[in-house]
Amino acid sequence: MNEMFNFDSYVQPEGIDPGDYVVATYLLRSYSRDILNKVASMAVEQTTGTWIKVPGETKELSKKHQGKVLGVWEIPDFETAPLKPDNERNHIFQIAYPFQNIGPQIPMLLTTIFGNISMMGDIKLIDLALPRKFVEGLPGPQFGVSGIRKLLGVPERPLLNTMIKPSTGITPEQGAELFYLAASGGTDIMKDDEVLSDTDFSPMLKRVKLYMKNAERVYQETGQKMIYTVNVTDEPERCLNKAIDAVNHGANAIMVNYLTTGIGILSSLARNPKIKVPILAHLDFGGALYASPYHGISSHLIYGKLARLAGADILTIPTPYGKFAISQEKYMKIVMALRTPIFDKERTLPIAGGAVKQGHLPQLFKDLGKDFIVGAGGAIYAHPMGPRAGARAFRQGIDLMMERGGFDESVKDYPELEVALNQWGIYGKG
Repeated sequence: MNEMFNFDSYVQPEGIDPGDYVVATYLLRSYSRDILNKVASMAVEQTTGTWIKVPGETKELSKKHQGKVLGVWEIPDFETAPLKPDNERNHIFQIAYPFQNIGPQIPMLLTTIFGNISMMGDIKLIDLALPRKFVEGLPGPQFGVSGIRKLLGVPERPLLNTMIKPSTGITPEQGAELFYLAASGGTDIMKDDEVLSDTDFSPMLKRVKLYMKNAERVYQETGQKMIYTVNVTDEPERCLNKAIDAVNHGANAIMVNYLTTGIGILSSLARNPKIKVPILAHLDFGGALYASPYHGISSHLIYGKLARLAGADILTIPTPYGKFAISQEKYMKIVMALRTPIFDKERTLPIAGGAVKQGHLPQLFKDLGKDFIVGAGGAIYAHPMGPRAGARAFRQGIDLMMERGGFDESVKDYPELEVALNQWGIYGKG
């Protein structure tokens, strides 16, 4: 005997108070001809129940705590049933989850909206609508775009970030020399590479001491302020302790590989009263989450909304210009999630990197305007005239873009920039 359809799992969008629910949107690819019941079972699975009705799952409990399906839409929107049972079908569906089940924290948010069902076939989390009470319960950026600009004394132009190369295997003394060369060429933000944290051959606190000493040296020589983001990535408790130690020893910013430590670490760092410095969140490991078109979590959520709300002041993002495999549209959606309004949260500054060169500046300005950070390693340290010239070439290019809106014959007046453009070319001239 067929079971009765589960109408109790469905509600019209107008039937809930959006201030009390987290609404998740999914893409589902399946061969099922009973999609409506399948989605209803997911709403139950992620909230009050399991694969079978249990005695404690009362109507009162379900009404208060069960997820509600707001809609299921097939693509294309078939009105008849021409498909054979073994045909692939694609659906978009939405489930509203009671905020009271979750509270204002991202680890339980992800567990609730994508825990078990992430292992139930080809399903991808593609969007989230969050109530004000959830957003207000998260720290968000403590500095953001305006705070970073104020610290550096740079009110308008794009900023320049350099990740020290070689990425790892060098001593703090070697790194400090590389730091100084790129910094003296005009770098605003210097960061550790994500693969270097705290090792026997490069102790974190020794880097902080030597690198910050050279940051002060550059300031005395040029008047340029700098931020150094030291990598504190580790297990959660050790990560927090390292961040506090780094700040106590003079670090003026920290960096964390937030997807390998767990996104919740960003909120812990941002809320900690002993860590009152900007936080740079690094993108590594993201491809394991977003790369499939039919599984995982969309990139604009993990690199955009969630990282921003968790507390990232600066975020490295994948760009379609160099070595990362990401579409232009997805890249722009990430940036939109970092800078468009989310109630009253500060904006996060994106670092556009991944084999970015001086010749990418016209394209970067075209896509991002002025509120972004250029992320360059190889194009600075492998510049034919040396790292100082590599950084100077970027600053020359940024100044030309700000003054003239593009590269013209005046490039010849800037030998470092001209050499870089001759070496690697110009992109996005149209």
